[in-house]
Amino acid sequence: MALTCRKAALGQKVVGLVVRPRPSGGGSSGGSGSGGPESPNQALVFTVEGGVHELEGAGGGGGSSIKLGPRLAAAGSSKDDSLEASNRALELEEGEFAAVCSLAADGRGGVWVADCDLIRRLDTRCGEVTTLAGVEAPKQERWECLVCEPAAGTLWAATWTAVCRVRTEGSGGVELAAGDWEEEDRVDGSGTAVRFSWINALLPVSGGRLLIADGFDLRCMDAGGAVTTLLRDCFPSRGIAKMALLPSGELGAVTCDGNLVLVSGGAFAQPYTDLLLNLLAPPAVAEDADDSGGSSSAALPEIVTVRVGDRAFPVQRSVLAAGSEYFARLLAPGGGFAESGAAEVALPDADPAAFAHLLSYMYGTAMCQPCMHSLLRVTPPELQRPTAALAGRLLVGGGAVAALTERLAAAVTPASVLSDLAWADAHGMTELAERLRAFAVAHRKALNPSGMEELAMQSPLEAARLLAAFAQA
Repeated sequence: MALTCRKAALGQKVVGLVVRPRPSGGGSSGGSGSGGPESPNQALVFTVEGGVHELEGAGGGGGSSIKLGPRLAAAGSSKDDSLEASNRALELEEGEFAAVCSLAADGRGGVWVADCDLIRRLDTRCGEVTTLAGVEAPKQERWECLVCEPAAGTLWAATWTAVCRVRTEGSGGVELAAGDWEEEDRVDGSGTAVRFSWINALLPVSGGRLLIADGFDLRCMDAGGAVTTLLRDCFPSRGIAKMALLPSGELGAVTCDGNLVLVSGGAFAQPYTDLLLNLLAPPAVAEDADDSGGSSSAALPEIVTVRVGDRAFPVQRSVLAAGSEYFARLLAPGGGFAESGAAEVALPDADPAAFAHLLSYMYGTAMCQPCMHSLLRVTPPELQRPTAALAGRLLVGGGAVAALTERLAAAVTPASVLSDLAWADAHGMTELAERLRAFAVAHRKALNPSGMEELAMQSPLEAARLLAAFAQA
């Protein structure tokens, strides 16, 4: 699908754009009208007058329905002292920052700060500021933009004409990924053969790609370092101040003159499952296996690590116990289980992506968030079976199993019903099996005879029940 761009007519000048988890967990009343599952994420727009609005219509469907919703909050007028107050919050003991060009949250309670030719980190919990060694921009250059990928542990920094990967551990350092420190142009390619004209915004997207707002153009660097121009002359002459992926999958770009440009057709959006995994469980790091931990029940660890495949999920013990009867029994002191009171639990044969969806649901219900079933409705089709089976195995409460069963039943077709029935019987999902039998009877003329043979081999008892139902129909 070819990329297209358009300017959204919002009626107000825009200065900021962010996407966050929707507080209610469900969709908005100003959705796209697509009829599909409502997005669990919400796009917020900050206006020059200081208002914060939901960007309605950004959850899907595109078209000309994008508009500002009612004002949700005030972010401070552009005429007040909010900027000066922010600068006061970013003070070093020996004086203020020289010039803050860009900020990037690191996902660990800190903010990376591009300060002219330096990169610094502000610990937002204690106010400590440290300067990253070995990452100074070349002479007469400065870092114009920063962006961080917490899950991948990558910090990207760019001057006007070069994109760099920054090493934040050890002695630091900068790796030139694409472009040149001095020469500017509009040339695609790899490494130092690439030429940029004026980089003013970066945005990591799925597949290890990095979107680059380069002057008038939208460009992309893939995971291998090759840079291609995706769309020419889509941005205004004054450049882009901020880019974000909207819940619809479109790219939203706030221009320096206060407008919002939308780019469609790029398949930029990271799958929701990947977002959950990156948020809840970065890839597990091998650890020493001699952690005895002790089994004393005098002081149970507040955080329990649930290892699922190659992922490690650090979870509050209370969330696990409240959301799952299985975990409540497993982790209870003196409950008789080997893992009782332990700091780590393993589900070696479970699907990490399925567990991520269930854990997101458990967190929401533990915080009494409404509409949490909407999170289960966005479970991808390929994860519906493993998520439903795991929910039943873990005895997840709050109607999670019923909601997932409803999704499976709604997605059944004459071509899939017999394999679905065998799967439901194998996993002890009796209610789903009953509904699937009723569907098979109603559509018996469209069933594949070979499917009956496979059902008889995999689940003889279920095949006998189905034949009895056929006889009674």
